[in-house]
Amino acid sequence: MSKVEVRRTAEGVRRKVYGVKEKKVAPYSVHRTPFYTLGVETSCDETSCSVLKGKDTILSNVVSSSLFRHKKFGGVVPEVASRHCMEQIQCVFEEALEEAKIKASDLDLIAVTQGPGLIGSLLVGVAFAKALAYQLEIPLVGVHHMEAHLVANFIGHEEPKRYIGLLVSGGHTMLTFCEKGKIHILGETIDDAIGEAYDKVAKIMGLSYPGGPLLDKLARQGNSQAVRFTRPKLDKRFNFSFSGIKTAVLYQIQDPKTGQPNPKAPATQDMAASFQHAVIGWVVEKALDAAEFKGVSDIAVGGGVSANSYLREKLTRDAAARGIKVWLPPFVLSTDNGAMIARRGFELYKKGIRSKLSMAGDPGLVIS
Repeated sequence: MSKVEVRRTAEGVRRKVYGVKEKKVAPYSVHRTPFYTLGVETSCDETSCSVLKGKDTILSNVVSSSLFRHKKFGGVVPEVASRHCMEQIQCVFEEALEEAKIKASDLDLIAVTQGPGLIGSLLVGVAFAKALAYQLEIPLVGVHHMEAHLVANFIGHEEPKRYIGLLVSGGHTMLTFCEKGKIHILGETIDDAIGEAYDKVAKIMGLSYPGGPLLDKLARQGNSQAVRFTRPKLDKRFNFSFSGIKTAVLYQIQDPKTGQPNPKAPATQDMAASFQHAVIGWVVEKALDAAEFKGVSDIAVGGGVSANSYLREKLTRDAAARGIKVWLPPFVLSTDNGAMIARRGFELYKKGIRSKLSMAGDPGLVIS
């Protein structure tokens, strides 16, 4: 074969795979019974695939975490996370189909995390989902990761028409107002996310990674009034800030001038309890304020920090005193998972939303 023929053949392959025109997709209907949606989640250090039947029946939800690979580094290493996603995605997909007792050809829709997240990890999931959608000739829907965390609360339940969404994770902290499926941001952190603050404070205190769950456990044994932290001053009513309290914890543990350990530092349990009492108190207060501001009687919580025991207890108790219902996802749906992506994707598909095969992962994707 001549060089010209090779070049023409390569061009033909490019046109076939990437397409001058999008491949026509069969006109599927959500009224098909059963309707199977595959959810693909690879926004950070988890690789997950889930099969959702209809909008409420989770047939499988397989998650492979790379957490054990990051512990020695004291935090998530993007290259390690994306490599783990690449290694695991096919196995996780096959296991999800096996648990759901269906074949790939039975799938009707593919929903995938488009963003936000780590670009390397997002690339793996988006590329996999696009290739599979192309091969099976079925629709593809890109999903906002944080929107999916909110709807995880409503798998198997009727979603309220109006509610406040509290998103708390390692990368995000925000308050949203949700009405008839539309999500509007009321406020967000101006610096660190609450989950990041937990992990960094835990590291200052000498705890291993991930520090959030360890700090939560220690806090239950300590005195929450041992240290009083100053509330950050913010220009906007529903914004958050967690960078200052990290520095305050550091200066409690070590002398700011010498860098040496402070002999008068509080006990580890007391420091953990005081820190948790402060940050969760700020979050709960703002969430309840937002509910009253918007005149709603429901608050839905999403993100990894929704598994925090003190947040669950305090928000539920304080909200009940004001006649507000709190929605908390089951622990298995608190962390990143494919089921929440499938559910959000199914909702978007019902509204007529589709994604093109030219869709790319977007680490800075904003709530629309």
